This record gives sequence, C-alpha cells and structure tokens, in this order.
Amino acid sequence: MGAPENIGQLCYLGCMKPTMNKKVLASLLAAATDYIPEGERPDLTEFIEYFLKEQTDVKINEWRGYRMWMGSSTETTKWAYEHWMPWKNDVIIAAYAKTGTTWVRNIVSHLIYRRNQQAMEMYKNLHAFLVYLETGTPIKFEVLDKLPWKRRILATHMPAQLLNMKRIKATGAKVICPIRNPKDQLVSWYNMAKKLPVPKNHKLVKSLYPRSWEEFLQVYTDGEQPLASKMGEWYPDYLLSWYKHKDDGNVHFVAYEDIKKDPSTEIRKIAEFLEVDITEEELDDVIFETSFSTMRRQSAHIEKKLDFYRKGEVGDWKNHLTVAQSEMIDAKIEEKLGHTDLKFTYEP
Repeated sequence: MGAPENIGQLCYLGCMKPTMNKKVLASLLAAATDYIPEGERPDLTEFIEYFLKEQTDVKINEWRGYRMWMGSSTETTKWAYEHWMPWKNDVIIAAYAKTGTTWVRNIVSHLIYRRNQQAMEMYKNLHAFLVYLETGTPIKFEVLDKLPWKRRILATHMPAQLLNMKRIKATGAKVICPIRNPKDQLVSWYNMAKKLPVPKNHKLVKSLYPRSWEEFLQVYTDGEQPLASKMGEWYPDYLLSWYKHKDDGNVHFVAYEDIKKDPSTEIRKIAEFLEVDITEEELDDVIFETSFSTMRRQSAHIEKKLDFYRKGEVGDWKNHLTVAQSEMIDAKIEEKLGHTDLKFTYEP
C-alpha cells in the first residue's frame, strides 16, 4: 500500500465502514508489528479504537492555540512534545502539505536503506499513522522503538513550535525541511483536497474546503484551514517557524524545485547532511527510483486515488491562477517573508 501522507490515508480509513475499518487497521498494524518478536509486541487495541471512535469525527481539535484537523491527534502531539525521546540518528522530514513530504521520504529511504532490503521492506510497511509524529496514539512510539531498524525515518506536517526542538537537537536527530513555491503548493493542495474521502456535504468541510477554486483560495490564504496552524496562519507562517532553525546544524532546507532541476546535486547534499556514503552508481539508482514517473507507476491504490503524484511540475500554477490571484499571493508572501532570504522558484 506504500507510504502516503497522513491526511489522505487517515481520512480514507476513517470513511470506511466500521467493520472494514477495523479489519484494514489491524492488517496494516500487523504488517508493521510482525517485525517485532511476538512476546514484545505492544497491545494496539487502544490505537485501533482511537481511529474507530475518534478519527471519523468531523471536528477541529486544538493544542496551544494550534488547530488540527482529521488525521492529527492533539494528545499524541502533546505527548511527543513532552515525552518522546528521539534516537541520535533519527531523520525527521518536516514539510507542509504538498511541498514534497512523500518525495523526500522516498529519497531518504533509498539513501539509508538501499543496501538493506529487509529494512526497506519494513519501512514500506510503516504507514502514515505510525510514521507521522502527530498521528495515532502515544503507544505507537513504543512500536517505533521496538522495530529492528538501525535508523528511523519519521515525518511531520507540524510547525516547529509544536516539536521539542531543544530535545531533538540535543539528541543529534536530523531534520530535513522541504519547501516549495506557494503557488504550485496551493494548486497541488487544492486538487488533493477535492479528492479527500471526507463527508463533503458536512457544513464544516464545505466551509473549510470549498469546491470552488476562488473560495478555496480565499479560505486557504486567509488562514482558516486547520493545518496545525493558528487561526489566520497558512503556509508562510509554517515556513517562518522552521526558518528560525535554518542555521541549526541538524536542520537542512531543500527546495522542491531544486530537486526537480538538479536531482543529482540536491540528493547528494541530502546524503552528505545525513552522513551517508553513496557511489555515483547508487546515486543514479536513487534518482531513478525516486523520479515522479517511477513513483507514480509504483504508487499504491490510495495514492493514485488521491493523486499524490499528480504532476509534480514547476509552474503549473499558471494554468490555475489569474494575474490578480497571483499578485495577491505575491503580496501576502512578501508581507510574511519579505524580511527573510527565503526565495521561491516559480518557473521551470
């Protein structure tokens, strides 16, 4: 089934019939926990019950003023902030929705596990609700600790304020922050949001994720969508949270557009940041295995259904935004990020 981003998979599971939901969840968890000796496997009953009872609710949860949508748990977010102890060599992909989370996760997994087929297969069986720090229940961290891997690849869509960055830095864990130009990110997010299997006629869903492009654009850029954000915040606010850490030795920024333009250079930079040795032949293999054409061909059913690898093009925003809409986004981005050295590539 692959390793899709959390919002899509969790909503997909949440909208199934309860009996199928439980069956699918149990199957997905078994695929992961089978790698743990039978006598050491955590009891995941509460984990399953959580999804059955809670994840189907159309509601906004909040922690520390940050609003979270279906797929994210305030309890787990809080637990991770207060109690989770990263491993020294953990890798955390911290990215906003549709900025390259899944792509960079694939790149990192091929860099780290390319010489260990068992580790690669195990990683593929670790689904979003286990890998994303904010999803599921805290018991999943026991699963992550007991799995037989030497280096973990985790992910989050949360801003830096909701992670214990002091502890992450102290342990030596590394964070990779993919960024993408806001216009292509918006278009990609709009197209994915239309396909999320949530109750589309629910009043809250209709108000936060309208089908109309013009309405969606306004709601999104006004910061009304609860994407682990405070009311009034959106993508540039998320970027600012991580920008404060750009000079931390354990944080690496990489632009989506730069990987598209020069995958060899950018993937090698990631390898060096992770202190992973790689030959030219291995680098070529990683580039091929993580190309959009390969990922689209190998993507699982739910990834295809949600269009995870829709186009991946730079500049597709021109097919959707009017001149006025483009200028409006430019103005908002300048207002939020003009004082930083963050620059975006809008043309291929």
